[in-house]
Parts: sequence; C-alpha cells; structure tokens
Amino acid sequence: MRFRHLDMNLLVALDAILTHQNITRASERLCLSQSATSGILARLREHFEDDLVVRSGRRMALTPLAEELINPLSAILSETEKLLAMRSAFDPASSDRQFTIACSDYVWATLIVEIISHLRLIAPSVNIYYQGPSSRFYKTDIDLLIVPDRFMLEDCHFIPLPPKAYVCIVWANNDLIGKSISLEDFLEVRHAQAYSERTTFIEAWFLKQFGKAPRAGITAPSFTLLPDALIGTHFLALVPQDLAERAAAHLPIRTVEVPFELPLMTDVLQWRRSHDRDPGLQWMRDEVVRVAAQKSKSKR
Repeated sequence: MRFRHLDMNLLVALDAILTHQNITRASERLCLSQSATSGILARLREHFEDDLVVRSGRRMALTPLAEELINPLSAILSETEKLLAMRSAFDPASSDRQFTIACSDYVWATLIVEIISHLRLIAPSVNIYYQGPSSRFYKTDIDLLIVPDRFMLEDCHFIPLPPKAYVCIVWANNDLIGKSISLEDFLEVRHAQAYSERTTFIEAWFLKQFGKAPRAGITAPSFTLLPDALIGTHFLALVPQDLAERAAAHLPIRTVEVPFELPLMTDVLQWRRSHDRDPGLQWMRDEVVRVAAQKSKSKR
C-alpha cells in the first residue's frame, strides 16, 4: 500500500497539497510556513517516487499518480476523523469536555458570551475555548466555525444563523449629525471602520448601490472597538444592531436614521462532515443555534 509508513501528519499535508495544488494555499491550511510545506512535499515525492504536482503553463497540475491517490487518501482521512469523533452518549450536566470555536471578536462578544452564560446553568463543567482565524479550522483542535456566509467553507456542513441588521451609530454628543442624515452627507462624513485586508461586505454593497463607498476617518483594530472610537468625535460607524445595543448599554452612543435600507448580514455555523454523529458536537451545535434564535426573537 502506497500510504504505508506515512504518519498522519504527512497524510494531512498530502491532502492539502493535492487539494490546493498550490504551496501557499496548502501552507495556510496547514498553518505552516511555505518552506516547511515545500520540505514536506519533497519527502512525499521521495516516498512515492513521483513529482505529485508539476507546473503546467502558469498553473500547477497533478500527476497521474497523484490523481490516483485522491480517493483512497480521502477515504483514509474520513475514516480516521470518524474514529476520533466516536464517543459514548454525551451528558452535558456532567461532562467536562472542551469545545473550541473559531469566530470573529464580534461574534464572540455578541453571541458566544451569551452561550457561555447559558451553559453555566445546564453544563457547568463544559469548557469553551476561542480559536481563530478561520484559516486554522482544518486544525483538529477546532470543533466549530462561525463566519459570514460569503466566507463559508464549501467542504463543511453548515447551519445559517438568524440574519442581523446594520445600524448607523454616532457619539451621543455629536452636534454635527442629528437624528437622521442624507445619503450625500452620509457618504461625505468620515466613518470609523474596522481594519480589513480586503473589501468589506458594507464597502462592496455601497459601491454596487451608489458607486461610492463610505470615507474612512478612523480604522480601528477590531470591529467591536468601533463604538469606543466614536466617543468625543464627529465620526459615524455602521455596525450590526446587536453590537450597537451592547455598546449603548455602557457608552454614550445613539443611532442615526439613514435614507436607505441597509443590508442584512448572515453568519453560518460550520463543522466537519465527519463530525456529524459526534453526540457532544450535536448538542453544542443545537445550543449555539438555540441561543442565536432566542437573541433574534427578543429583538423583534
């Protein structure tokens, strides 16, 4: 058997390389440097006595042997994950199991903290750990992933969480912006925005709708810090309604009406296909969905 004498880490690396056919993307999935991943590819080439991936024009392509390896490799990894996921019946009241969730700071602040409070009543010894970002989801110590639906992983199961509305907020003592604002003024006034390496959902929506995106005046290190950044300024920010309500509970923040209907944002809860039957994860998924639905219902 061609996989004999290869340890599980090498099999996982081989799967990433064959899937992405790109050292950079495979490195990101494995959470390794490109040089380390290149070294692993060299070991795999030596073992199989085959190049596995070769350059074809400007792209990389699989060799015939690599094509043959895909299905048996996938079967081995799938069965291994099923074996590792097998557990006895799950009792939340007595379990001290650890669940690791990958999500944004915003999701943690507005949803996960409420889940933690909820679990203290029904599963006092269960532990919740944070892990991120989503590129680390393929590490085996991450159980659940919560991301915007536009970033969802195609090879994982998912459940959409209730959509949330965006609202416009300013400092309560902002004397340049009243209870409402025109579209022209909205696009001209400077905004507080969260740092992002790529075009955000809101920016893309505004460009599509109006041909112009809001003008940034402050770039905060994280989404949840945007309300704090408004204090003492004339800046404006667009944030999900639940984050705005959370901020208004302890900060001098108020909402501003806008002359257009802002889009809704939808997050999805994802998990590996091989973990479908894990009773502990089934229970944890149900609790996440339940708390998210209760939050959404209470705001109607």
